Amino acid sequence: MKKILSFTVLLSILASSPMAQAQDQQVVDPLFVLFDVVLYRPAGVLVTALGTAAFAGISPLVALASIPKPHDAFQKTASILVLAPAAYTFLRPVGEKSLPYNEPADRYASEATEVAKPTLAPVAVPVPVVPAPVAPVVKPEVVKPATSNGL
Repeated sequence: MKKILSFTVLLSILASSPMAQAQDQQVVDPLFVLFDVVLYRPAGVLVTALGTAAFAGISPLVALASIPKPHDAFQKTASILVLAPAAYTFLRPVGEKSLPYNEPADRYASEATEVAKPTLAPVAVPVPVVPAPVAPVVKPEVVKPATSNGL
């Protein structure tokens, strides 16, 4: 009885303590967060693994499908079977309900502005001019007819 009471008190203290959250000013449903962590993320790992196996299994058929133009069957199939479940499972913030999850383009914009990347200007390197090789002039030997034989 004493262990159950102390466990209940500890659980209520942990549940009521304020925690820092690194999310925007949007309302997050706590029940959805619970389902997200307990149910949706493990299911997403399973669906990602199954999609990867299916993609590997049907890749010969996808290769045949990519013969005619626009030649993008592999990209479309990989994006549907592998990349979409992986992004939903591993990139989506906890509590985000968007399906399919599309990562915002400006997600890392603040980090990119903080770190200044050095730019290198192209440097003109002088290239030595080597004259083209000139072949030596060889004069052909003049052959005179033999006149000493009495002709």
